[in-house]
Amino acid sequence: MAARCGKQNIVEGCEDAMTSSAMEVNLVNVGRSSFQELREDYEDYLKRNVLQIWDNKHPRFDKMVKFCRQNNYWDAYQPLAETLSAEEFCNMALTLCHITDKMFCGYLAHLEKTFKEQGGVKERMHAVRTGYRQEQDARMKALEAENAALKAENAALKQRIVELEKKNF
Repeated sequence: MAARCGKQNIVEGCEDAMTSSAMEVNLVNVGRSSFQELREDYEDYLKRNVLQIWDNKHPRFDKMVKFCRQNNYWDAYQPLAETLSAEEFCNMALTLCHITDKMFCGYLAHLEKTFKEQGGVKERMHAVRTGYRQEQDARMKALEAENAALKAENAALKQRIVELEKKNF
């Protein structure tokens, strides 16, 4: 359940990112919390069943971490799921939870950096709208100036025509 909730919060957060940076960060954090909950469930299972939680000193730890970093799809894990012992399976799941948590932290740091540099969605939308209005105002001023210049030129040409007509008669 925790894994599914974590995934769903990521999906929801990405969708909400279109309208709210704060909601995106919130839901990604909720997703991260769900995966931490899942990690604790695996640790509890291992402890309850008096199984070992592998650390970096365990002889199979490095090989397992390497495998998990290189495989992102269920197809790589499915054949193993049926052959691994409970201890092996739970430690692999724990490793995936730790890798996922590190990715969450990196993504959250990216969101924070983006927010600092660019602001939230509403700020960016306001900036775009303000920029558009400023462009429209500048274009209007340029057209007004061009219109005034053309009116002056038109008046000068009319005056010139009057003067030429006086000379010809």
